[in-house]
Amino acid sequence: MTRALRAALAGLLAGGALAAPAQAAPRELHLGFVDDAVLFDRDPAVRSTWLGNMRAVGADRVRVSANWRSIARRAPAAGDDPADPAWSGYAWAAFDTAVADARAAGLEPIVLVSSAPAWAEGAGRPQSAPAGSWRPDPAALAAFARAVSLRHPEVRFWQAWNEPNLDVYLSPQFAAGRPAAPAHYRRMLNAFHAAIKAVDPRDVVITAGTAPFGDAGNSGRRTPPARFVRELLCLRGRDLAPAACPQPARFDVLAHHPYSVGSPRRKALNADDVSIPDLHKLVRPLRRAEAHGRALGARRHGVWVTEVSWDSAPADPQGVPAATHARWLEEALYLFWRAGVDTVTWWLARDQAPTPSFDTTYQSGVFARDGTPKPAARAFAFPLVADRLSGRRVRIWGRAPGAGPVVVQRRTRGSWSSVAALPASAGQVFTRTLGLARGTRIRARQGAATSLTWTVR
Repeated sequence: MTRALRAALAGLLAGGALAAPAQAAPRELHLGFVDDAVLFDRDPAVRSTWLGNMRAVGADRVRVSANWRSIARRAPAAGDDPADPAWSGYAWAAFDTAVADARAAGLEPIVLVSSAPAWAEGAGRPQSAPAGSWRPDPAALAAFARAVSLRHPEVRFWQAWNEPNLDVYLSPQFAAGRPAAPAHYRRMLNAFHAAIKAVDPRDVVITAGTAPFGDAGNSGRRTPPARFVRELLCLRGRDLAPAACPQPARFDVLAHHPYSVGSPRRKALNADDVSIPDLHKLVRPLRRAEAHGRALGARRHGVWVTEVSWDSAPADPQGVPAATHARWLEEALYLFWRAGVDTVTWWLARDQAPTPSFDTTYQSGVFARDGTPKPAARAFAFPLVADRLSGRRVRIWGRAPGAGPVVVQRRTRGSWSSVAALPASAGQVFTRTLGLARGTRIRARQGAATSLTWTVR
């Protein structure tokens, strides 16, 4: 981290601390980033700086892309073994460096495998199909999964594909008037799971994060995520009746990308779309599938959010104001935790350059492109939310930036007074129910860190 950034963060997170009584720790929430532009930058100093910035704001994980199409540069010839990481057709250098640099920065990699090379796509690929998407061969995917996991036994988390309910990543979505992508993805997922677990059964297999919105009916380029997950888990309709399923899906964690149009509490318009408040549309079928043997691989599957964000203004003139961006970020984290999510990876750490335009790029980073922390950096590092439960009862929720007691304070007559003290370790969630009136302003302090101020609603 640069000296200027240290100074900026120190200014953002200034304060003091008090002692606190012991209490049971709430459920964890791991945070991370998705930012391949940082991970695969050719300049080692740039990679080191930005990975350090991620760690400085409390991230403990980072998603790293293993782009199968880019790594497998040629088709295997007779006698070649693409399940062998030493196969000469593989170009591992950039991926190896990204994994090593992430770990050196103290970030645990979540490896995303996606994008089939042309030789591993299915027969009859139309020219209109996006590259790498057309009916990827599950056996070839399994061979690559085995190769990459053998090459990187230190990696624990493996994600099988990206947004398979969109044809840009998996096509066709529909065939003969029926969804086609969920069943094909189930075959891919099961092959991937078997290959990863054969190398190390302790490794964690994560489904592809589904995109939040889809098309109605039995045609189109997008399958609504709730429908996709029901089909994946062999459940019929919204009553979730179990269907015939000779080879149920095997995985450890179900992932989703609940981007929202509006605030974190704004529900998706369509019944099978899934924004932040709609995660129950995926969790409920997951639990039903577990009960009926349609979700295998773990006795109780985790739920992760492997992409989410909003663009901010600045830099994007059409983004939400920076203060709103920060508040929505911390409220989203709370809503995910409340829904049972235990890992969230934010898209992005650093704003992208608006090339060729703001409309085609993302300014969702918690840092501006020049490295200046936005208010969202402070919200990410030390989120604090007050959620009204009933009457005057308000749940105070946050995630500690370091080890030591967290003091919750309220603003009264122009000064801050302490109302609760809670123990916490670095990255640990803290929560307490208090009686607070609407309009009360609160904040949390830990050592030299102070959260943003939250006004109780």
